[in-house]
Parts: sequence; structure tokens; C-alpha cells
Amino acid sequence: MNPYLEKVPSGPSSFVVYGRSDPEFAFDWHYHPEYELTLIIDSHGQRLVGDSIADYGQGDLVLLGPNVPHTWRSGPVKSGFTEIHRAVVVQFSDDFLGERFFKLKEMAGVAHLLRQSSNGLAFGHTETGRKVAESVARLPALTSAKRLVEFLSILVELASENDARVLSMLKVRPICRLADQQRIDAICNYLNEHFEEEIEFAKLSERFHMGQASLCRFFKRATGRTMTSYVNELRVGAASQLLISTDESVLEIAFRVGFGNYSNFNRQFKRIKGYGPMTLRKQFSAEYSVDRHQTRRTASLAMKSEKVGTQMDRLS
Repeated sequence: MNPYLEKVPSGPSSFVVYGRSDPEFAFDWHYHPEYELTLIIDSHGQRLVGDSIADYGQGDLVLLGPNVPHTWRSGPVKSGFTEIHRAVVVQFSDDFLGERFFKLKEMAGVAHLLRQSSNGLAFGHTETGRKVAESVARLPALTSAKRLVEFLSILVELASENDARVLSMLKVRPICRLADQQRIDAICNYLNEHFEEEIEFAKLSERFHMGQASLCRFFKRATGRTMTSYVNELRVGAASQLLISTDESVLEIAFRVGFGNYSNFNRQFKRIKGYGPMTLRKQFSAEYSVDRHQTRRTASLAMKSEKVGTQMDRLS
């Protein structure tokens, strides 16, 4: 999918720090020439970085290099339920402290970290990431001088972590041709809003005024994956959230997220996650035996989803 170029606003400081607090994190596929460090304070859903689609939860901490396409898309909003999704975002250029700062010998580790971030790095599953998250969360409230010192300390800490998870395997080159950009953005927005329904490619091609074969080639060229694979990844991500946060049966969840039959759901879930849907639910239940009738059950599960994601990664 072709992201749009986001213009990061300049301000009185040498780098940008702000808190997000929204009813939802909408699908907003974009990139920018600045580095970005994002901490999820309170939200859950799917994180898209380059060619990676993965679940995220509280404590998700990601460092992105320049021009890496990305978005965080929160889970479905429950009817009649008000939910605030919160995050802290830091954006900075490679020369925000001068052209030679990160070339200093003392900054060699940080310079290496920034080079590695060209594919996106996740730290939320690490002890360093959990420690650093507390510092990131404090940044918006600090004075400019203290904020700078604290941020440099954060980068130094992250540079010492050897267990960061690389997110994107594909070098995605943002395409800036406006017509193609707008078209793929419209297609992806449509799929994100309708993936729970049966996707008929013939009708989709009519909607976007393209032949069916041309539409499929266009999507594959822009995203690095087939449209069917993209939709299946969206469905599996939504199913993972439901497996954790509801008592619905696996069969009910399979049909709810758009799979036409149970066997295909299991096959696609294992292909994408590396383990089956029952493994996710059983592991979660074993680790967090919460009475299903407790009124705070959903909130409790959402807060612990990041820990479960780490445990699932070890199983895969």
C-alpha cells in the first residue's frame, strides 16, 4: 500500500514530543523523513510497519527509521462504550543535535541503533523496553532541557538492548505518485473497514475502476503481498483480540471476523501466528485465570496482552 508523506511540524524545540489521546487510532498509513519512537500507554489493536502486521497492546514500544511506512490501528469500538487510546510519540531528525553529534565516538552505539531502525525495531517485550517506557511516558511533562537529557538517556538505553525485534523484512520504498497513492490508500481503507465481510474482487475492481487482474497486480506491487493475504492478516489480528477479550467460541470468532469455514481459519491463523487459536486462548487462560463473570475482565486482559504476545512469540 502506498503511504502518504506526513509533514512533521517544527516547534520551539529541536525535536517533537507529544501525547496522543483519541477515541480510536484510525488506519493512517504514512511515512516521514524523521525518526519516530512510539510508546503505547493504553490501547490495543494492530500495528502495521513496512510489510509487517502484528498485534499491539499496552507497553508497545517501537523505534522507526526515516521513511518507514507505518500506522497503529486500534481494535473495533464497542457499541455504547467510550474508550480512550493513549500514546506518546517522539519525532526527531538525524541532525537535530547537529550534523556530527551521532558521529561522535561516544554516540557509536546510538548511531548503530538508528541504522538498525531502518526496518523498525520493537522493544516492548524486553526488560530494557519496559524500563525505558516509564521515561518515555514522562517526556511530555518535562521542561525542554530535561526532556532533551532524558531522551538521550532513552536512546542510550535502547542501544544497549540486543533482543530488539526487527519488524519489517522488506525494504519498502514509498511511492509518491499522487494518483497511485490515493488509489491504494482508498483500497486499504476499504479493506480495513470491510474485512469482516466477504470480499468479492469483481465488485472491488468495479468500485475502483480497474480490471480484476490489474487490481490484484497493483495491490501486490504496492504492498508486497496479495490482497487475500492482507485480508487474512487483518482477520487473524481481529480474531486474536476476540480470543483474548471475549468468551466467544473459536468457531463463532472465525465466522465473525470473516472466514467462511473453520478449517481455513485454523490454517491461516497457524500460518500467520505460528500457533493455533486454541493455543493462544489456553496459554492466556493458564497464565491469567480470571473469573469470566468479573466486570473488569476485559480491561484486565487488554492491559496484559503485551505480556501474552511475548509468550506466544516464544512458542512460535
